[in-house]
Amino acid sequence: MATKKDSPGQGTRDKLIDAAFRAVARDGLADTNVKSIAAEAGVNPGLLHYHFASKDALIEAAIESATARYMAEIDALIEATPRADLFDAYVAFAAATLDANRDLFRVRLALGARAMNDARLAEWLETGNAAVRGRLATIFAAGAGRAAPDDSDRLRARMTKAAFEGMMLSWLTQPDFPMRDALGAWAAGMRAGLREGQ
Repeated sequence: MATKKDSPGQGTRDKLIDAAFRAVARDGLADTNVKSIAAEAGVNPGLLHYHFASKDALIEAAIESATARYMAEIDALIEATPRADLFDAYVAFAAATLDANRDLFRVRLALGARAMNDARLAEWLETGNAAVRGRLATIFAAGAGRAAPDDSDRLRARMTKAAFEGMMLSWLTQPDFPMRDALGAWAAGMRAGLREGQ
């Protein structure tokens, strides 16, 4: 677990989590340090070590927090949407939240690059990736008219997660990358494939 303490100073802990996320999104992993996070949060740098075992533990907590919010939005969408409409609702959600989640994608991709040489980080990231793929498989099953995901839905989810990471990388590094057009083309191809799989 990332935290040392949970109850005392919860407000400070939350400020540090939010500040770490903003600092990494803005400056990158390599240029984010304890002092820059503390300055972003408006607190003394010593408070970081009171609440977290290390800078990396704080960054992981920041990613967990942002990812949990994103996953809660997807869970709410799945819960509130009739199954027959779920795929289209998800596509609309993904398009509508691109800009709001830009920093989340940026930080996750930065951690993904670092995970190529860090087995512990790779394992930690895979836990979150598996949760996203599970939601995607549920959405694809609904799009194909199935009550529960099958192996084809799980494969589509794995391919989609990989494709989205590539598209996100292009979108974040190339100002003219047509992200919404790419998302629309992906959705059209996936929709056709799901109909064939019914």
